[in-house]
Amino acid sequence: PAELVAEFRLLRDRVPAEPFEVVRRTVEADLGGPLESFFSSFDTQPIAAASIAQVHAATLHTGEEVVVKVQRPRVATLVREDIATLSWLAPFFVGRIPVAALANPPALVELFAETILEELDFRLEASNMLDIAAVLARTDQRSIIVPRPHPTIVTPRVMVMERLSGFSFDDVEGMTHQPQRQGRTA
Repeated sequence: PAELVAEFRLLRDRVPAEPFEVVRRTVEADLGGPLESFFSSFDTQPIAAASIAQVHAATLHTGEEVVVKVQRPRVATLVREDIATLSWLAPFFVGRIPVAALANPPALVELFAETILEELDFRLEASNMLDIAAVLARTDQRSIIVPRPHPTIVTPRVMVMERLSGFSFDDVEGMTHQPQRQGRTA
């Protein structure tokens, strides 16, 4: 239903943000030092806040503008608790609801668990970003640009990547009015 779709859209980038002190503690714990050791500036207000993480603009000491994706501190625990609940419930749905006739609920929960647990490790996300950028470059696809993660500043809960300007993937008006530009290679 349209109402459900609208609510799920809010989880992409309009979730209430974590307080900056929580963000600071996460980044400093994962990177092993104070923010000032890694960044000449770090915006305290996020650019976006979603269900798993939020993103802050920052500048490296080299002057490069970056974004810092920071995982919410309790998200891994909550996801594991939700998976345990789904795993317990899934067998009860077998043969009891129409969609269960089309799929195996315990197997769906297992697949979901594998997928979501991978999303909780930003090192995998960074690796996937590099792989996708390489494929796009090899196939001469210049209309999609993947931001480059900084491989030395990526942990399971923090990812620093180059800052790109653009628009949301569902912003049709923004896509229509975006000037054509040459993409860069990976």
